[in-house]
Amino acid sequence: MRTHTLLTRVACSAVCFGVLLSGPVMAGARGIIKDIQLSADGTLYGQVAAPEGRPISEAIVQLKYQGSQIAATKSNTDGRFAISGVRGGAHEVVIGALRTPVRLWARGTAPKGAKPGLVIVSKNTVVRGQDYDQNGNPIYHKSNMANGGPTGFGLLDVITLGTLGLGGGALAVALDNQNEIDKLKAAIPASP
Repeated sequence: MRTHTLLTRVACSAVCFGVLLSGPVMAGARGIIKDIQLSADGTLYGQVAAPEGRPISEAIVQLKYQGSQIAATKSNTDGRFAISGVRGGAHEVVIGALRTPVRLWARGTAPKGAKPGLVIVSKNTVVRGQDYDQNGNPIYHKSNMANGGPTGFGLLDVITLGTLGLGGGALAVALDNQNEIDKLKAAIPASP
C-alpha cells in the first residue's frame, strides 16, 4: 500500500510540474514568450520583416499589457520601431492579427539569453536565434527564413514533453501496483 501511495504522489507531482512548465508553450497560437532587454532609458527596439527578410514599413506596432494597449507606433522604411518609456514585465506586441508575447527586462536585469531587440516576421512567427551584427542590426539566415521561420521543438517543449511522459509512466506503474494490491487482497481469505 505504501508503494502505491508513493507512486501516486510522484505521478501527480510530475504531471503538475509538467503543466507548470508548459505555461509559455500552452500560449498556443500566441507563441513562446521571448525575453527582450530594454535599452538603458526603457525603450523597446524592434523590426518588422517579411519572411524573405524584406523590411515592412508603416506597420502599426502596438504594445499591450494585460490586454490593454499602453503604446503604439509605426515602423519606419527599414521596418524598425521604437517604443519609449516601457517598464519590464510580460507584455504582448501586436501587429495586425499577429500577437507576440514578450517578457521585457530593464537593462542589467535580463537573463543570459535575452535579446537587445525584437524581430517580428510577418508570417506569424518570431525568428528564433536572432543574430546581430556589430551595429546591432539583425542578421537573417536564409535557412530559417525559407519556411517562414525555424522548425522543431524549443527546449521548453522537450522538457514539458519529457515531464509529462514521466508523469504518465509513473501513473501507469501506480495503476499496475494498485491492480496487484487488489488481486492480493482478493486472494486473502476473509477473517471469521
